[in-house]
Amino acid sequence: MFKDINLSIDNTKINFEYRIEKDIIIIKTVEELKINSILKIFYDENIYEIQLNKNTKYDLGKAGQIFIHLDNKELSFSVILKNNYFVKTVYKYMNKLINKDILVEEINVFLKSKVGKKYTEDITNLLLSIKNEDKDIETLLLNRTDEYERIFNLLINDKTYIHIAENMSDLELMLLITSYISVPYLPKIDQDFFNDLINVAKTYDNALENIWRLGMNYDGRDYDYELLDDFFVNSKNVWYLGEYISGVCQVDQETIVRKIINTADKDFIKQILKDSFMENFLDQKYKEILEENL
Repeated sequence: MFKDINLSIDNTKINFEYRIEKDIIIIKTVEELKINSILKIFYDENIYEIQLNKNTKYDLGKAGQIFIHLDNKELSFSVILKNNYFVKTVYKYMNKLINKDILVEEINVFLKSKVGKKYTEDITNLLLSIKNEDKDIETLLLNRTDEYERIFNLLINDKTYIHIAENMSDLELMLLITSYISVPYLPKIDQDFFNDLINVAKTYDNALENIWRLGMNYDGRDYDYELLDDFFVNSKNVWYLGEYISGVCQVDQETIVRKIINTADKDFIKQILKDSFMENFLDQKYKEILEENL
């Protein structure tokens, strides 16, 4: 549970446990912490809100990052679920990232949360259907199909899921999609909506990573990637440009090289030619073209 929350000190993972008090999730570390060290909290800001205790000293990093200045050997804080928690749980099951047992556990947590209580009747019925607790023989015989497909259909037709998903903003949808590098089941969107997601990602924290993940997810699905091509070239970030060229199959290297040359930035071209990653993935003829433009 709560794999979308990660605690660490000096890149060492810190384990934690959770409990639910009324409708609030309380996270508490289970090992002794080093006083005066920095504990990093990384979390999915699309599905959680973190509430720290009153006396906790902290700094905010980029979206989804909090740095705690430890003055105690243990730490606890509250987690408030957002509506999107339920959508992401469904999304994970659809893409076979979690199994039925974890699905049920996560939906139960949502049901007990403050936001989940608004949907008590529907979510309770959904859980009964998922767990197949209707013992009517005729119903069980009718449901004798592939278990994944049966639950998949229950989820995508659930009125709470449909209501929350249809009301997600462009930013929320972008954050859901970019939670993963590449999954088979994605929101069906047109080119204009795809461009909107790219433009939203440009103005949000972690733009390079999120736009690369959008490119990875929708690769080979007949979308025009010109906005992505321009973004990665104009970013002049050689590492992410290399990841884009090597990871996204539909990227046309000739187009990318032409755009690089059009920047007229010789220092940028030199960085590309010196980069070992680019050396491996950029075709030889395009490396020669770049060299000719120095």
